[in-house]
Amino acid sequence: MFSVQAYGDSAVLIEFGTEINEQTRLEILSFTEQLKEDKIEGVINWIPAYTTVVIVYDVFKISFLQLKRELEKVQIKVQDLGLGRLVRIPVCYDTKFSLDIEEVMLQTGLSRDEIIELHTTPEYQVHMLGFVPGFFYLGGLDTRLHCGRKEKPRIKIEAGAVGIAGSQTGVYPLESPGGWQLLGKTPIAMFDKDRKDRPFYVRQGDRVQFYEITLEQYKQFNL
Repeated sequence: MFSVQAYGDSAVLIEFGTEINEQTRLEILSFTEQLKEDKIEGVINWIPAYTTVVIVYDVFKISFLQLKRELEKVQIKVQDLGLGRLVRIPVCYDTKFSLDIEEVMLQTGLSRDEIIELHTTPEYQVHMLGFVPGFFYLGGLDTRLHCGRKEKPRIKIEAGAVGIAGSQTGVYPLESPGGWQLLGKTPIAMFDKDRKDRPFYVRQGDRVQFYEITLEQYKQFNL
């Protein structure tokens, strides 16, 4: 079940407990899918996260109490969701791009090959998007790869860089600052505003699997 509370003067916060797990992810995904169908008047947008959903609404069309009553009627049907779309993302782990793999080797005690194998084996679940457009937060990183963030974050990380930090892994969709340990780079654009039908390469509810490509394959990928 979930709770509904005011979140400023034109938004509400829906809370699905406090634990980040698969059940909560499915409940949030089901909830947002149902919102699309219900089309509650006055609802402008919603932003899902690990254990919450923020809903922005038009106060001139619906009051907080009215919206709260409508939201509490939303039916969650977790069993109807299925597995979600599988998105396979190529990653080049060449030394040109694996800027922090030696640090990860020190923290985990694993070899380069073991790190790559453990990173490319799972099918990760997309819990949410945020930070910058197209940045997706994944669940399912092998515990043997869990490691700390960089003590001094980089001022600039190239778009496409693939990194890990703590129990997380993901892809920087745009050039930006960041403190994750970089393992490689993908030639695929995770965010492209000119790609009108699909600006975000990965969406909430998708599954993601990385696969290794060589430096030569990386160079040839977008030719």
